[in-house]
Amino acid sequence: MDLKQALIQQPLFAFNMDDFTIFKAVFSALQEKQTLAILQLSSGEADFWGLENFVNLLKPHQGKNIFFNIDHGKSLNLLQKAVNLSFDLVHFDGSTLPWEENITKTAQVVGLAHAKGVLVEGEPQPENTDPAKAAEFVEKTKVDLIAVFAGNKHGIDPQKPENLDFERLKSTKRAVGETLLTLHGGSGVPLDQLKKALEERLVAKININSLLRTTYFNALKNQLSQYQGKKVYELLKPVKQAVKRKVLELLA
Repeated sequence: MDLKQALIQQPLFAFNMDDFTIFKAVFSALQEKQTLAILQLSSGEADFWGLENFVNLLKPHQGKNIFFNIDHGKSLNLLQKAVNLSFDLVHFDGSTLPWEENITKTAQVVGLAHAKGVLVEGEPQPENTDPAKAAEFVEKTKVDLIAVFAGNKHGIDPQKPENLDFERLKSTKRAVGETLLTLHGGSGVPLDQLKKALEERLVAKININSLLRTTYFNALKNQLSQYQGKKVYELLKPVKQAVKRKVLELLA
């Protein structure tokens, strides 16, 4: 199954792979639930893993359990490398660039990716999405997916709870037609709101990163305060289980 077909049939979570422990936790949860997800690497995570290492490890599962994405790619070299390695999706983030430059560079990525059958996600704005601007962006770049913001933001801020603006999501979805919407900053949004966005097919992909990192570090700190051994796999086993439980909550 290719990613476009999968996203049309079923909205998917996209999990960032900070390290191998997080990968094992997410992959185990996916197998337990017998469901699909996107595993993605930011530029920093790509440097940590090595793109070839990541692909060689997971290639047997691509299109079966998982799909590959570059998250917030800003380097054309990185995105081209991912395209050449048959990633399913690449996300070019030009949201902080001047509007016309973002459009021009996103369209350039679309050209090189579509030539190899790879989907492209663009990001028109770094804050609450203007539906009219989103429609213009899609028309000029021909992206397959766009990252949208509707009351959500990247990361988690405990002092500022996030609530999705469903009317903005609906307006944006109408404005961009068949182009799929993706929700970044899913970690700080209440779970019931995420599930509503998925159930109503307002978004096709929800990114989760900070939630996994926070769960990982909380579990690791707890382990370090009590573990007396010297075996890394023993130290990290409860960390993996904690992350897996959090992923299962999202997939429930």
